[in-house]
Amino acid sequence: MVRQYEYNMPKDQVLADCLSVLESLDYEIDIYAPESDVLTTKSIQFRRILRRYNYLIYIQVNDKVEVYIAAERSIFNRGSESTLGGSDIIIQQPENALPINLQNRIFSPIEKALKKKKIARIQLMQ
Repeated sequence: MVRQYEYNMPKDQVLADCLSVLESLDYEIDIYAPESDVLTTKSIQFRRILRRYNYLIYIQVNDKVEVYIAAERSIFNRGSESTLGGSDIIIQQPENALPINLQNRIFSPIEKALKKKKIARIQLMQ
């Protein structure tokens, strides 16, 4: 789950703008590394009816800005009765693709804020 953006300013300014965008959207920053042009947020928990997702935002600035969502889903483990209390009840499963409405719910505010900073999304032709 990635979206790409183009920019016309120095890299360090772009990364600083991305930092201010995420902070304005109430994300907690985990790693801010201007020397490697990387930014990650702390894990955020998102509940949707019966499913629970944990995700984080990862931003890499190269010749374009790449915004990634890394996610995992919490699943109730229906182990056998012989494993009562012996194993975890809830297991974490990496999620390759969140439902599109969840992706839009995460990406949309980020995209709007980046657009205000003159960092425009690259639309891929299909």
